[in-house]
Amino acid sequence: MDQGENRIGVEAPAVRVRTSAVKRVAAHDGVLTGLYIVVFAIVAFLALVPLAALVIGSLRDTSPGMPGQWTLANWANLASPGVVETLLTTLEVAGLSTLFAMVMGTALALVIHRTDFRWPNTMTGLLGLSFYFPSFILAMAWIVIGSPGGVINDLLRLLNIESVSVDIYSAGGIIFVMVLHQVPFVYLTIRGPIMGMDPSYEEAARTAGASPWRMLRSITLPMLSYALASSALLCLVLTLEQFGIPVLIGVPGHVTVLATQIYLLCRFPPTAYGLAAAIGLTLAAITGIAILLQRRLARGGRSVVTTGKAGKITPIPLGAWRWPVNLICGFYIAVSLVLPGLILLYTSLIKFFTANPFDAAFTFRNYLYVWNSEETQQAIVNTVIVSGGGALVGVVLGIACSYFTVRLRPTGYRVLDALVMLPFGVPGIVLGLGLLWAYAYLPLPLYGTLTLIVLAYVTRFLPYATETSGARFVQLDRSLEEAAWTAGASRLSGVWRILMPLSLPSLQSSYFLLFMAFFREISATILIFTASTSVLSVSIWSSFEQANWGLASALSILAMILIVAMMSLLLWAMPGARRR
Repeated sequence: MDQGENRIGVEAPAVRVRTSAVKRVAAHDGVLTGLYIVVFAIVAFLALVPLAALVIGSLRDTSPGMPGQWTLANWANLASPGVVETLLTTLEVAGLSTLFAMVMGTALALVIHRTDFRWPNTMTGLLGLSFYFPSFILAMAWIVIGSPGGVINDLLRLLNIESVSVDIYSAGGIIFVMVLHQVPFVYLTIRGPIMGMDPSYEEAARTAGASPWRMLRSITLPMLSYALASSALLCLVLTLEQFGIPVLIGVPGHVTVLATQIYLLCRFPPTAYGLAAAIGLTLAAITGIAILLQRRLARGGRSVVTTGKAGKITPIPLGAWRWPVNLICGFYIAVSLVLPGLILLYTSLIKFFTANPFDAAFTFRNYLYVWNSEETQQAIVNTVIVSGGGALVGVVLGIACSYFTVRLRPTGYRVLDALVMLPFGVPGIVLGLGLLWAYAYLPLPLYGTLTLIVLAYVTRFLPYATETSGARFVQLDRSLEEAAWTAGASRLSGVWRILMPLSLPSLQSSYFLLFMAFFREISATILIFTASTSVLSVSIWSSFEQANWGLASALSILAMILIVAMMSLLLWAMPGARRR
């Protein structure tokens, strides 16, 4: 029988329908091409303009927007003993913080998800809340607790223990607070791979009589090697670009890292914006290399560990270790979340510090000031606008980028993907400096507007949206869109009617992640805000810099309340949340 006859007789109508559908869709390719060009141009502008401005700024001997000369002196100064020492301190602090955070975060993930730990959901929720606790607020709280005039030393003096004292203003203090802040991140990035592991290997080892420690060394950790390395590199990037903790704790203790040095060179005379730009590009190069290594590891590890869905595993009984493990978990939550929150609440309610913390006079004046201050109210309104509206812009742009890089893959899609990820490896303080240089020269009236802050946040955190929505687009079969095309829908209509409803949970997750990231961001804002564009994080920072501890603490409590409220609201709005 001829191949063109009945062997494909059943299939022919489907093929003809699909072909006609493709022809109808092709009529709309011009619209998609135009949209792709617009999206590509926007992302390229957001990613490249700040970096190009930094390069130009590093070659100038003047401040942004001022006339000056071209020079290589800024790059030559990178070899000065002071900058080299700062670089080594940065690597030491970031490396040790990453090491300790990885050990603690991985241990927590294994205990919670591989043993009969009784409160896994509660612990995960508390760790998630700790993750969204702004780092600079955590640093402020621990300064109140552990500075030479802090609560711990006051209590030691009351107990007549003069031989022991605590000083948070040190490299050790920076590492301690950084570890507290990074442990939840490590836990959240390791939790998924642990839950998705194929348990048959561990069950086979248990059947063969292997002890839990032997299974951990021989099976579990080797299977998690790619995930651990990937998490460690991301954690290293976050510690390298950390701004709030090293500035607040390190500057009084004369411990300087690269992010701190950039801030000091730009904010306090004699300013040296060109040298700050050169240092910023150096820091961006270091974090960029770490990001590239992480993405290579992430791609290489996709086919190594998981079966695609978690299987049933017999939890390891904690036995006599149950209460020690519970105490360790409780202690971590206490020092990273509960104690800082209580200390900030206490500080916000006292008139002034006293030698005996129990003799302090209480007042509500800081909260009354927050309630009546037009400046504070404007900062709150700005925060809601930037976080809520900016997150929406980020989600829309992230959806477009993911659709082109994951579903359509037109010419240049890899370049688009690289441009999206490029700013992710740029520390916030460096991005802010790049924007400061860029909009001092570009004929765009953006400096001193909330739009500039939104652009900074979207540029910095766009990968949150693209990675979340892209992961969902990969899961959805193309036949769903093709079915819409056969019914006469255009490609854009298919996206709107098919992909968007099916991707709604991921899109809401993207919005949630962006909103929380925008709300707590300080590093990208600190160099580009003005009096009219101050946000809540900047108001807290400014109050602390002015030594107004009570007001800074009251604003921090307000920020924490808003964070918890928004987390609850956004999580409640997600599909299925109300049913649970």
